[in-house]
Amino acid sequence: MRKLMTAGFALGFGIALSVPAAAAAAGGSTIVVNPGQSIQAAVDQAQPGDTVLVKPGVYHQAVLITTDGITLRGSGDFLGGTVIKPPASPPRNLCNNPHVFGPTGVCIFAKQVNPKNGKVITPVYDDTVTGLYVSGFASNGVFGYGTYGLTVQRVKAVNNGEYGISRFESTKTLFANDIAIGSAEAGFYVGDSPNAATVVRDNVATGNQFGVFVRHARGVTVVHNRATGNCQGVLVLDDGQPGGAGNAVIQSNSVFRNNKLCPPDEEHPFPLQGGGILLLGATQTQVLSNSIKGNVGKQLNSGGIVVLSAAPFHGSDPQFDTIARNTAFRDKPADLRWDGSGTSVNFIGNHCGTSVPSGLCH
Repeated sequence: MRKLMTAGFALGFGIALSVPAAAAAAGGSTIVVNPGQSIQAAVDQAQPGDTVLVKPGVYHQAVLITTDGITLRGSGDFLGGTVIKPPASPPRNLCNNPHVFGPTGVCIFAKQVNPKNGKVITPVYDDTVTGLYVSGFASNGVFGYGTYGLTVQRVKAVNNGEYGISRFESTKTLFANDIAIGSAEAGFYVGDSPNAATVVRDNVATGNQFGVFVRHARGVTVVHNRATGNCQGVLVLDDGQPGGAGNAVIQSNSVFRNNKLCPPDEEHPFPLQGGGILLLGATQTQVLSNSIKGNVGKQLNSGGIVVLSAAPFHGSDPQFDTIARNTAFRDKPADLRWDGSGTSVNFIGNHCGTSVPSGLCH
């Protein structure tokens, strides 16, 4: 998907990429949406500080937010709450253009971007999405691009075609108390952000390709999440873009039995299975006090905590990474794996059964 985005911006498709800033308003009002009414119309009406409250029901709609400081609040992230599913005809905007991002449930998009390269000129600030069940979109459940201060909380994203809950080219994001199930790529994604300042906490990721995926981003905290039944539980990846990936903290997560088999695709030319926590070219990253168990496979990513060079993928060697005080058992081929590459990669006080090379467990 990342490759499609860069190319797609230059195509234009007659879509405006500059959205006028919202007029100043006192805010604080609530706009109520009932079944049969348009969520988008309410969002377009909202001013900074307003809440769009969507009553229980099934809404075959796609929503685009480009106004600062509004809250899109559903009535619960379950089938009896506020359910957002694809409309028969997606609205014609950038987030739903198949040549750029693709059909998306809730899109929070910058007010202005460069149409040639997709770089953010004017972000959208301080929006919140909460209390929704978003399901069945061909690309994304909830998607942020060019956001600052975005919060996505108590959202359940189910069976979306690429990402469950994601953000690109953004800063200061919070994903909290969310659930992502059955995403074809990542349940939770943080990407393309040299100053991400993002927290991913208290979420559940299951049945995705990647549970939590950090790529080409720095400054990400992944804490108190549960990843199970994915092909890979948690991944920090340097894919060769300038700036690399890292300055991340992966702490106090439960990463169990991520044994789904994912065949090769355009994003990874090798199968994935049995991966707990993988640092692939990550630098200055701390993996601390996680519980890891039963991640079993025979692939590049397989094992409990795996630290590898990304040089074969045009990325960097690991550097200044610390793997400390984790508990890992019954992972295969080993609870801890390191290919020996990089500098200042430290394994300290990990309670585990097996390691490659030997001697990393204590």
